[in-house]
Amino acid sequence: MNKEKFSIKSIIWSVYAPSFLLSMGQGVLIPVLPIFARDTFQSGDLLVGFAIAARHFGTMGFDVPAGILINRFGLNRTMIAGVILFGVSAIIAGFSGSFSILLFSRLLAGASFALWSISRHAYIASVIPNESRGKALSLFGGLGRIATIAGPLLGGILAEFVSIRAPFFLQGGIALITLFLILRTSIDYELSERKTKDGYLDDFKNTFLDHKNAYLTAGVAAIALQFLRASREIVIPLWGDNIGLRKDEIGYITTLSFAVDSLMFPISGFIMDRFGRRFTGIPAFAILGFSLVLIGTINSPILFLTSYSTLICASILSGVGNGISSGLVLTLGSDLSPTDNKGGFLGIWRLISDGGGAAGPTVMGLIANSFSLAVASYSSGFIALIGIFFLRFFVKETLIKKPKRED
Repeated sequence: MNKEKFSIKSIIWSVYAPSFLLSMGQGVLIPVLPIFARDTFQSGDLLVGFAIAARHFGTMGFDVPAGILINRFGLNRTMIAGVILFGVSAIIAGFSGSFSILLFSRLLAGASFALWSISRHAYIASVIPNESRGKALSLFGGLGRIATIAGPLLGGILAEFVSIRAPFFLQGGIALITLFLILRTSIDYELSERKTKDGYLDDFKNTFLDHKNAYLTAGVAAIALQFLRASREIVIPLWGDNIGLRKDEIGYITTLSFAVDSLMFPISGFIMDRFGRRFTGIPAFAILGFSLVLIGTINSPILFLTSYSTLICASILSGVGNGISSGLVLTLGSDLSPTDNKGGFLGIWRLISDGGGAAGPTVMGLIANSFSLAVASYSSGFIALIGIFFLRFFVKETLIKKPKRED
């Protein structure tokens, strides 16, 4: 595909629609999984954190292999394998009779996400020109956020009025529909990637060393952002449960947060392509970090708000902060990826950024278990400051502006 002739319409059915469905499937479990792990298996906050983080650990463990598999077997096969594994992991979780089986299913879900997301990322990084990536990738992220409006709403209602396990089976059904869609709309996903006879470990080492500066600067900022994003997946539901809300009410609040989130992606795309990537990242860190700190004021005399109104306000703010960073990690990775080794580079890039997603719920659960959920909420502000510092002082602007034509 010629980048000069790129049109978003050309990838609607092959990229955007399947991603929308899978994002909705993931969103189904957001208000349900923490409570399912806590109530079904009598788990403490630390184990709940592990249950949520397991998907991120599974993704991390398969990020680099997924990038290498793309180079060796192609994007189509990698993508289809990811969708199938996503459905299988959901069914296993739905039938799980022990906490260890639930953890195993979430690890599989993480592996499936690595296969799917890196194949999509490598494709769009190759076909979308630099000056259009902000809009195209913010739309990519924004559609995922719109999908999670329906996801938590459906998940909360099913858990409250049908069964706590019903959302897992809905997720499996969504995976089946997605598989049918990509098989019907399959196109040539094969890209010109660097062919190498190196072993997997040598491939990983050489790619990392070639691009270590990008990984150790922009990668740290990506870790911090993913940490904050994943942290709200445990902080909001557990606070809702702590103040006595029903499962469907927690689903409504989560849905509201993602509804606000989904409205921000046009702003994110416009700013990234007009002013630069850092002009969305720094405000996003500030707002998202503050929103999680605000949740920590629940049941404290700091604010003259009720617990319920504090949670609502903080959830809305978290949606704003996360929404204006829509597509930022994808765009930075696409900008920094080399032409001849996108799969390998993005595999490591996703491993690094997904490390933040895995650490978020785990660290929040550990702090909540050792101290309190309020202390865990407050600690997220420190992570936000780290992200701001790295974006401001260590990450070079990756937007390449076209020179103005002289009349």
